[in-house]
Amino acid sequence: MLRPEDAYGLYSQAWNDPDRAGSLLEECWAQDGIYADDEVPDGVVGRAALVELIVATHQALPGFRVWETSTPRLLAGRLGLTWSQEGGDPPESLAGTDVIEFAPDGRIARVTGVLANA
Repeated sequence: MLRPEDAYGLYSQAWNDPDRAGSLLEECWAQDGIYADDEVPDGVVGRAALVELIVATHQALPGFRVWETSTPRLLAGRLGLTWSQEGGDPPESLAGTDVIEFAPDGRIARVTGVLANA
């Protein structure tokens, strides 16, 4: 079983390494995991859909990178953290908060992202 911090670390790497996103998510993302934020409020379901979103983000925002701006904090079985991202030409910056929920095996079952300036 994955520890929440380890699952999050793999997930974070996937966002910063689109070429390896599929293999990284294979390790940490539940088969039917859901990613939702202000830009995809209905969410994307499953690993393949999340890989497509990550790749599309890198294509739309060359040089895209995301990093945490707070220490991930575990509370009531969920992991919460704040983050910033930058990418594009000219570079665009964005920040937000993620709440991450886990499946019984420790894989990520859901990420709910709230954009700071949405």
